Amino acid sequence: MRALLAALAATVVAGALTGPPAGAGPAPEPPPEAVVAALPFQRWDEPNRVVVDLAREGDRPLVMMLDTGAPVSIVTPLMARKLGVTVRRTKQTPYRRATRLGRDLQFYVDTQSSDSGSRTGWEYGLVGGDFLDDYVVEIDFPGRTVRFLDPKKYRVPEQVDGEDERVLPFKLAGTRVVVPVELGGGQVEVTLDTGAPDNLILSGAAARKVGIDVDVLPNLGQAGTALGPMEVRLHEETGFRFAGLAFDPLPVLVAPRGWYNLGTGTDSVIGYDLLRHFTMRIDYPRRRLWLRRTGERRITFLGADYAAAKEIGAYLTPTGGAFHVWGVVPGGAAAAYGLREGDAIVPAAGDAAPTLDDVLARIRTRGELTVARREGDATIDRVLPEEATPAP
Repeated sequence: MRALLAALAATVVAGALTGPPAGAGPAPEPPPEAVVAALPFQRWDEPNRVVVDLAREGDRPLVMMLDTGAPVSIVTPLMARKLGVTVRRTKQTPYRRATRLGRDLQFYVDTQSSDSGSRTGWEYGLVGGDFLDDYVVEIDFPGRTVRFLDPKKYRVPEQVDGEDERVLPFKLAGTRVVVPVELGGGQVEVTLDTGAPDNLILSGAAARKVGIDVDVLPNLGQAGTALGPMEVRLHEETGFRFAGLAFDPLPVLVAPRGWYNLGTGTDSVIGYDLLRHFTMRIDYPRRRLWLRRTGERRITFLGADYAAAKEIGAYLTPTGGAFHVWGVVPGGAAAAYGLREGDAIVPAAGDAAPTLDDVLARIRTRGELTVARREGDATIDRVLPEEATPAP
């Protein structure tokens, strides 16, 4: 069990799509009697993270992330206590909470490093494949809604010919969904991971397999994971296709030493920066994925506009009214401005939180921004650009 929890805390199909038969039509809408529950996305710092409240009406909230990349459901100790769970470090069997689906959620509490908090300081609860795989799970990113469908009353069709619709067969690795993507003139099997806030994360081995020269990619420092920081590099892919659909140049994270086995097989995943372009239905019993692409084609990178981030040479994650700087390109405008990896761009005293457009404009024109910067054991507010910062 401890080995399983370690893999959790870190949190395939070959062949081309065939043309739909004549008269296949678009995928039918689920009938009302097939809908077990329809749940809105809960408010979260990251706008496209899939978070829902599974609690029954009148019960204590049971706010959990839907994580198709996790084989079972797991909660960190502090989050478990917020959910009203009495945590016992020696407990080896799952905890249980009733849900509005009429079925108990069984989950484990990760107490390997501590029974009072997570190893990284990030507290979370996630619903994994062991709960999800009894349903057809519809995730409507544009509509910000999740529906759990009864597979006895609704099934994803084998083929469709609706506009911007696709049906993709998949394999299950345990309870995790594995799908093919195309890039670099080749194909890679990746885990479909609604818990990952990225477009595509490739292990070094998978990247090299499709012809990416990992050694020459710019280093973006370290990305956070549930097991701790991990070295990542940035690749821009111009030939990316998913389910036969092409995308504009796509930022891809490459982990030269691997992704802590977060992704099955190739240790690679696609996350919700990419999946947000779709309404999708995951038919676990029949191993079919239905996708309908939306009209919003802008590419984002950890929730921020990729074109803008690329222009200034800084990669920012919006977090609670601030922007966390997790990557700065050497020699770019942001580096010359004085921005550093690990900075948090925060509102100046008395000011409203800056928007992304405001942040970018100030970096371009060398206007002032306040950053909270870790220095030794303290966090110091600094106003950029500083006098010692060289001009670009």
